[in-house]
Parts: sequence; C-alpha cells; structure tokens
Amino acid sequence: MTTGDRPTLATLPAAFERARGDAADRAWAERVIGRFSLDGVNRTLVADELTGVLALVRESGEGPAELFGEPADYVEAQTDQWRAGGAPLEPAEPSTSWWDVPGLAAAVASVVAVMLAILEVAAGNWTTSYTLGKVLLPALTGVTALVSITTFETLLMRTRRRWAIAGALAVAGVGGSAILAAVVLGNDHPILTGSVGWYAALVAVHVLAAVTLFRVVPDGDAVRAARRAPGVHTPGRATPDGGGAAPATVLSDDEWAAQLAGVLRLRVEMPESAVRQTIAEARQHAATNGTSLAQEFGPPRAYASRLPRSTSGRRTWERWRRAAWAVAVPVSGVLAFEGLRHGWEWGNVRWVMVIVFAAACVTVAGFLRDRRPSA
Repeated sequence: MTTGDRPTLATLPAAFERARGDAADRAWAERVIGRFSLDGVNRTLVADELTGVLALVRESGEGPAELFGEPADYVEAQTDQWRAGGAPLEPAEPSTSWWDVPGLAAAVASVVAVMLAILEVAAGNWTTSYTLGKVLLPALTGVTALVSITTFETLLMRTRRRWAIAGALAVAGVGGSAILAAVVLGNDHPILTGSVGWYAALVAVHVLAAVTLFRVVPDGDAVRAARRAPGVHTPGRATPDGGGAAPATVLSDDEWAAQLAGVLRLRVEMPESAVRQTIAEARQHAATNGTSLAQEFGPPRAYASRLPRSTSGRRTWERWRRAAWAVAVPVSGVLAFEGLRHGWEWGNVRWVMVIVFAAACVTVAGFLRDRRPSA
C-alpha cells in the first residue's frame, strides 16, 4: 500500500464496506470510530489499529463483529489493552489542519445561512432585500472563525499562549472588519429584493461548496499520515506522532523541549505553568540518568500523549464555553430579531454582527474540539 493509499478515519468505514460488500461492516467501523472519538483517543492510534482490523477482515473473509465482537466491547477492551501497554492514548496534534479549513468553513457558512433565514422568518420578513452584507456574512463568518482557530492552534505549537491568542485575535479582527465593511458598504445597494426563499439557494451554494471542497482538497488526516510515513521528508517535522515511524533526525534537548511545549500548549486545558513544570521535570529526570531527552522519553508527541490532562483546566474551559453560550445565544437572537424587524440599518445590527460572530467562534471551537473523525 502506498502512502497516498493509506486509509484514514474518514475513509476507513467505506473501506470496510468494500472489503466484503456488507453495509453492516461499515456501520461497525463507524460506531467504533465514534466511540473512540468520544473518549478522545489519539486519532493516529485508532487509524493504525483499524487498518490492521481491515486487513484481517480481508484476509479471513469474516466480518469485524464476528472477529472482535460488538463495537462497545471492542473499544473498551482495546482501550484497556493500550493503557496497560503504555500506548499514546491522548491526542497530540491539532483537531484540524489547514487542509480542513476550506471545507469546514463552507459547512459552517451553510449553517449560518440557515440561521439567517430562520431569523428573517421569525421577524416576519417574508420578502427581504438581499444586500452584500447578508450574502457574504455566512462565508466571511465561516472563513474567519476557522482561520482564527487554526491560527491559534498552529501558533500554540510554536509559541506561548498569549502570542497565539494575539495572533488569532488579529485574524478575527481582519475578518470582523471585512464583515462590517460588507454590511456598511452594501447596505444602501441591495442586490435584489425578493422572497425569503432565496436563502435556500444561498444555503445550497454553501453546501455544494462544502461537498466539493471535501472531495477535492486532501484530507488533513491523510496528509499527516503521509508525513509520518518512513522515508517521507517533511521540513519542520523531525519526529512522528507516536505512530511508529522512524524519526528523520535526532532532536537536541532544546528542540525536543520546544516540540513538547507546543503539543502541551495545544491542549487548551493545560496552563502555561503546567507546561513549564512538565518540561523542567523531564529535563531533571534526563540529567539525573545522564541521557538526552529524546533518548529518555522518545518522540515528544508520543510522550505528551501519555501525560494526563489537567482536570481543573478542563473544568475552567467548560465554564467559559457555557458562559459564552449562555450570553451570546439569547442576546444575539434578540438583537438580530430587532435588527431584522426594524430594517438592516447599521444602527440596528452593529451589535448583532459582533455577537453572532462571537457565538459562531465559540460554536466552531466546540465543534473542532469534539470533531468526529468522519467529518
């Protein structure tokens, strides 16, 4: 099997169905992937395991349920086996990559377009003026939210959280300015005035764009798998993600610590103080044994995935997310309703744009953290 043909979590269910021509095998794989995803298990580990299961299904001609039992039982047994063997269960890569941004942004845009249509109907606007701001709002919101979050995760791998937040806010500011400019400049020049049913066409355009982009743009997991494959040179990626591929180069202690810090920062629930403490303890342990960090602990991504997450930090993140939802959803709904009822004058909708955008960012952030592998 070539690197380009390597199955990913997005393609494995279909591969299971093709193996024996049985839709039940696909359902089994989807349920297994879903349960592993809910448990937050390392996606690379799951993909490698299911690739082996798929090979066994092809070789034996028996279904995965016959070989391994019900999905819930299999996931529980396999997780226990991995944990006992010290396998890297925790994820050690961003939940999305730049390859995923176009398709996910289009998908988010379609949802935003549906929300706008619902608000128009709720405001009694069965006929409305389609301005440049209304037409571009879904796409600009999707792109800005996804690029901001991906920028944040990318910068977290390279620098401290405060600079990652600053970079993400800068991107959000540019996107927000584009949204506001589209609303302000296009408000006095409607593209057309017609039935609210035209929103269906806007939704269809974004759904079609999402489907096309998901088919055309390479899957992020597939790109990562190719980069981790032995013999494939990837600039800036000296070590694999605990998937078993041989490292291209030997990392110095400083390089190893920098990569570990990046992976740990990527876990939003792990504070900077915990990151520094973890690295300091690793350095002290290696110095005591007279070895390098790479020799003592192996690849930094694999080591990071074996470390427990901060439960207090996770609770803090969840409180912030729930608070944002509790404030953003009702306030944006009320303001949007009033803005639509009294006309899309800038004075009526300026806070609508700000709060809807904030709610969209929170929504996408939660979606990416809990994203299903089949997405």
